[in-house]
Amino acid sequence: MLTLNDCIAFTDLLPEEIEEISRHERLGFVVALAKGHTLLDRPWGPPAIRQMMRDNLTRAMRHGDAARCEPMVETYRRFQIRHPGGVDRRRSA
Repeated sequence: MLTLNDCIAFTDLLPEEIEEISRHERLGFVVALAKGHTLLDRPWGPPAIRQMMRDNLTRAMRHGDAARCEPMVETYRRFQIRHPGGVDRRRSA
């Protein structure tokens, strides 16, 4: 039987990254895990996930939630290092 940790390891995402996808898309953790895994298989997936993280950070800053901002920036930085590049669909035509 697969555990949640097995599923997380299979996605090549960290739990914090999955949580950011979950928060942005308003999905449960497991559904966000599947969405994140699918996105990473697409050339535009990493930029899309980074944009979700930036959106979440902007929302937290607007609401004055400073306690969440620092961990979110660190999650973003780690994701950017582990999943660089990709094609931003909004900029390609």
